[in-house]
Amino acid sequence: MISSLALLLLQGASTLPQPHWPSTFVADYVSDDKHTTGYYASDTSPGVGASRITFEDGSGDHLCSYYHTKTPCEQLTTGGFRYLYFPNLPDCCKCCTYATGSYLCGGPVGPRWMSNATGNLIYEGKEVILGRACHKWGIQGIFPTHMNYYFQDVETGLPCGLDGYNYLRTPDEPADDQYLFKVGSVNLTVPHSTFDVPQLCKAARYCGGKVCAAGPDVRQFV
Repeated sequence: MISSLALLLLQGASTLPQPHWPSTFVADYVSDDKHTTGYYASDTSPGVGASRITFEDGSGDHLCSYYHTKTPCEQLTTGGFRYLYFPNLPDCCKCCTYATGSYLCGGPVGPRWMSNATGNLIYEGKEVILGRACHKWGIQGIFPTHMNYYFQDVETGLPCGLDGYNYLRTPDEPADDQYLFKVGSVNLTVPHSTFDVPQLCKAARYCGGKVCAAGPDVRQFV
């Protein structure tokens, strides 16, 4: 027989808000940690699997800043590759692949990361993000002593933003992957053209260096 205390605990757990990451959406963001703005687009529906993050200035991003600073940058993840695209220079290179090779990078973030299959998702209450109340979850990532966070609008259930631990070259140079979505900017319809690979990137070299791969089987990351 279930005790009264256990029953109350079960009832309490069932009433906790549930996180939801849309399979397709685009939103304008601001990032205090990266000191820039841009848009975050994702489509992980069957047959697509792509994301695009633009930075008005990529100087505060771990990947972009290794190659160029004080210029716009885009991270385009599609077709098995993550491209770094600098439209104003212009320049483009393949940072890594999530399809083949030994140096695999993460593909587009989809709803599965909110499934809590490994028990690493913790509800932490509410927080105000850009003037609206949002639910907050902590997610244990690859850095055991640093949590990542997801925020979801209390009223609409749409994403408010995310904040993933990161830094530029060393931990003394914090540069979290923080994207706080502007109120009213989240759209669940994303044109397929959003994820088109620029012509310059189609035959692009591998980026190389210490933050990206020099080839599908060459890992230089430190």
